[in-house]
Amino acid sequence: MGSWTYFLVAATLLAQAPSALVQKDSAVEARLRRDVTFLAVPELKGRGNGYPELQAAARHIEGELKALGLKTQIQRFPFIARVLRERQGATLIQGDSPRPLVWGKDIEALGLSGDADFRSKALAFVGYGIQIPGGYDDLAGIELKGRVAVIARSVPDLEVFAHLPRGERSLLARLKRLETAKVAGVIVLEEGGVRPLQREEGPVKMDIPVVGMTAEGFGGACGDLAARLKTIKDTGSPASQDFVQAPWTALTLDLKLRREEDWVPNVVAVIPGRDPKLRKEFIALGAHLDHLGLGERHSMGGAEARGQVHPGADDNASGTALVVELARELKRARPKRSILLLHFGGEEEGLLGSQYWVQHPTHPLESVKFMLNFDMVGRLDPTAPRLLMGGLGAPKSAVEAAQKFVPKGFAVSADVGAAVGGSDHMSFSQAKIPTFFFFTGLHGDYHRPTDTADRINYRGMALLAAFGRAVSLDLANAATVPAWDAETAKIPMKGDGGPMRIAFGTLPDYADNPKGFRINGVSKGSTAETIGLQAGDILIQFGDKSVKSIYDFMGALGAYKPGDKAVIQWLRGDQVMQAEATLRGRE
Repeated sequence: MGSWTYFLVAATLLAQAPSALVQKDSAVEARLRRDVTFLAVPELKGRGNGYPELQAAARHIEGELKALGLKTQIQRFPFIARVLRERQGATLIQGDSPRPLVWGKDIEALGLSGDADFRSKALAFVGYGIQIPGGYDDLAGIELKGRVAVIARSVPDLEVFAHLPRGERSLLARLKRLETAKVAGVIVLEEGGVRPLQREEGPVKMDIPVVGMTAEGFGGACGDLAARLKTIKDTGSPASQDFVQAPWTALTLDLKLRREEDWVPNVVAVIPGRDPKLRKEFIALGAHLDHLGLGERHSMGGAEARGQVHPGADDNASGTALVVELARELKRARPKRSILLLHFGGEEEGLLGSQYWVQHPTHPLESVKFMLNFDMVGRLDPTAPRLLMGGLGAPKSAVEAAQKFVPKGFAVSADVGAAVGGSDHMSFSQAKIPTFFFFTGLHGDYHRPTDTADRINYRGMALLAAFGRAVSLDLANAATVPAWDAETAKIPMKGDGGPMRIAFGTLPDYADNPKGFRINGVSKGSTAETIGLQAGDILIQFGDKSVKSIYDFMGALGAYKPGDKAVIQWLRGDQVMQAEATLRGRE
């Protein structure tokens, strides 16, 4: 977006600002409303990574900080925004019968694919490409070198895979294993049609070609793959060793991809500390600036949401605006230590901006003594205002000490470790910097086109600003800052299959609730929606397990496998409701 368009958007927003709303707001609320509305306006197209509109949003934030008299900079880092085919050709050969494949319909490259130029490479069906030492093995007894491996994308929820570490379930881990086995390439079996060519998470490029096809796209040339996969699900045993059809089928592939690189912004500013000795130390305040653009990746709105603007008002125009407001207030307060203000790009693509800053810090990393991260802070419940505050890498005593700054009528549900949220604070905790994470909870508009500025609780954000200001000043003016705590920095990663085997479909409210586990909504088409659960319901019983918290709920899920039935009880107001659910596995 050029500068002319940027100023046009700004002028349009100011003209559209409802004066009646601004008049009844406090000054803080009015500023927060203005900044969130600007960032979530449709003209900024969801601030997607690789979009010129994200650059415009970064310039807007930089301008706000410069207007405060702060020294600013925009740090940019490389990002693969688009993957395009420069050359393509694919022919499936069964015996003497070649059949050209149609790109985008029968076959499509994955964004991480390497290039290819080979003829008549034999195919080998290898199930899910999983190897469990001493147990299930899709690759046993199969010659893979120089062949094209055919694997299913999604690992089913089977007892045989229950103790498989999550990392081993990932498609990337299985592709890496096949790459090590020196396959000529991999065909990933997709369900519901091939996926569009786009950037993938993980490596920018693998050394082998990776393409997607559907079982139907093979047209019988590789046997009945759907039936073969059903056999694995029914028996829990590999169905590849005795599969002689695939070697009779071959693939000719000509593929060259071009990756177009863009530069994603981090906005950096500093409030200098007033103390000559402490001003070289920093308390960092961070929020991510990016969102999902037009919903090409990570949208929760389904296929119909793709191509629609995902405004990201709560996620995370709210945190971005709050950090700008804290900059205004902390500059006036003149703390002893310096305040480092960081607005990150690339968070939605895997914490890219915060990781890049930690690896390429604009200020000495060892001088950053604490980091406060604000992500999704715009949906404070007006009837029972409660902030969720995580302390990843922060000692428990520091989390407890922050409680004394809680405003009247406002509650904080605090926890150490990774109990809530995966956001940019994780990059700092991994660098042995203690962190606080501020979060008002998930809701039904999360990662959907309906996350709009009119749904934000600006009065709640003003309360949060007061709390954030007090905590920031306490850290910035303290004689010593709490040290990083290795124990609370641990991120639990269950590898036993556990709760992850069941997809129930609730959007959790992480706040403590004396009655049980309150939900903020349900996913479309989920088991939770099927049995009639709604936003605001409070789960109290799951099968034979009493539910008093999210931890009880997750523990209860872990006792079941797909296909099991469980009687669920919940409160809706004062009424106890009940339904039997047939539990489904994760895709």
